[in-house]
Amino acid sequence: MRHQIFIILLFFTVQSFGQKWYLNKIDNSKEFPYEYCFQFENLEDSCTFQIIKKTGIKPSTFEFYDKNGNPVIFANVQLINLETDFKHLLTTEINGKTKIQLEKGKYRLEVFATLYDDFRLDFEIDTEQFIELIIKLGLAPELEVYQIDSKTELNEREILEIMNCVKNNKNEYNSNCSDKNKYMIMMQI
Repeated sequence: MRHQIFIILLFFTVQSFGQKWYLNKIDNSKEFPYEYCFQFENLEDSCTFQIIKKTGIKPSTFEFYDKNGNPVIFANVQLINLETDFKHLLTTEINGKTKIQLEKGKYRLEVFATLYDDFRLDFEIDTEQFIELIIKLGLAPELEVYQIDSKTELNEREILEIMNCVKNNKNEYNSNCSDKNKYMIMMQI
């Protein structure tokens, strides 16, 4: 008898407009001593997965697609047995799939693919059980990294306002979003 369990989960992190920023350094010898950095994430394109657990002795299969259903080829897949710390290193084929025979245990799947968000999932396999895992990888953050050089320390609200301004004025962010008496915005190269 086959048992199928369907679990669909969405993974995404929302952190203040879903964007990441950090204080990079403070150099009091400069006119603008506070240096903050940020980049925009692709929140509308996040990772999702569907895991199906089946009874039987077969290899577990892992399929990787982008949001349009195209296979993600040559993704690096690391499968870690959490009980023994043994690591299996796999690569997806031209069809975006890979498979491996798994024994009973607890596992962590970590996926790294160029242009896509990293993906991580913990799961468990019982005796005489295998899984079929279908993953849609979301896009990685945009490549552009912006820098805010500020005369004073900025609070989160101020940084988020600047980030929102840059997002809405990508072609003229420096002139439209900088306040030359308080802070300057530039793109890191």
